Amino acid sequence: MVKIKDIFNERKEKGYVNLELLSVTINKGVIKTKDLDSKDMSNSNKSNYKRVLPKDIAYNSMRMWQGACGVSDYEGIVSPAYTILSPKNNINSKFFYYYFKTHYMIYQFMKYSQGLTSDTWNLKYPLISEIKINLPSIEEQNKIVMFIELIDKKIDLLEKKSNLLKEYKHGFIQKLRTGKIKFKKNDGTYYSDWKEIKLSEILFEHKLKYTGNEEVYSVSVHKGVVNQIEHLGRSFATKDLSKYKLVKPGDLIYTKSPTGGFELGIIKQNKNNKNVVVSPLYGVFTPKSKYLGNYLDAYFESSVNTRNYLHPIVQKGAKNTMNITNKVFLSKSLYLPSVLEEQKKISDSINIINQKSEKIDNNILIIKQFKKGLLQKMFV
Repeated sequence: MVKIKDIFNERKEKGYVNLELLSVTINKGVIKTKDLDSKDMSNSNKSNYKRVLPKDIAYNSMRMWQGACGVSDYEGIVSPAYTILSPKNNINSKFFYYYFKTHYMIYQFMKYSQGLTSDTWNLKYPLISEIKINLPSIEEQNKIVMFIELIDKKIDLLEKKSNLLKEYKHGFIQKLRTGKIKFKKNDGTYYSDWKEIKLSEILFEHKLKYTGNEEVYSVSVHKGVVNQIEHLGRSFATKDLSKYKLVKPGDLIYTKSPTGGFELGIIKQNKNNKNVVVSPLYGVFTPKSKYLGNYLDAYFESSVNTRNYLHPIVQKGAKNTMNITNKVFLSKSLYLPSVLEEQKKISDSINIINQKSEKIDNNILIIKQFKKGLLQKMFV
């Protein structure tokens, strides 16, 4: 056993204002700030920003107990709020990056952090430097890193496939909408051109409420309509669920609140084979056909399509709520297929893409869980 200070020094170099700005994230480690989706909130005066060199481990001093650290592949600068660990000889920084992500080390970081509550916990170098850890030989460090990187490469490959399939799906929807892809009838002739149809003609409010038997569900950008406790870790619902809206299988939900990159809310179909309930603030609509509902779910997966539809009719209120009635939501038109047989063929094609995408995403999840379990066992 050694102390962290025996294998890492603290790098405190400042004044490198012309170096590239870097950020530390929980999931992606050290990345270039310009590659973040969020707005750059850094100080214009960067004279106190800390220099980072390749192989340094940078971590957020107030979020190390959440695993907010990473090995830098770049020379750059980071916020003064970060702590920089500079490796000594015979140290593979990536090995310790993986080590620092284990449950055991996360517990150590929590234990050594100073502060009354988790919002104020802080773990500067004098505190983290006293934590004791195992130190295998450099040869063993390198072998472990090489094996874990093979797993990471597999995950990266699958994630690229997943993203390409999602891009293909968005392109498929776009080509359907513009007529570049057309479906044929069984006799070989094309279906009639799509018509401009108001959503009020194909979506209907049933206005049903909680009956006492339904579970509370949330609406997620990536997971769709999902059990709230499974998705968020706990229930955020009120004790009285009498006003919560019932959602039947195939119903569409409009959340009326900003989520992820969807500043005006998201629109998702309930693909669960049971009734659930959602917030009374949401709009819930039954589609004229389940096939149209599936198409609209795929169409509104695009943040661009969602914004183009909602922006002319939504007004933002206090606390980012959307000032829009369900009647107004249904008032606009989209070009849609009017023949049920064509709707089914389109829906079947979308389902095939979805099934392939779900299979890849499930494989990613399985490999990530395997990696997580492996790390816990390796670093016991």
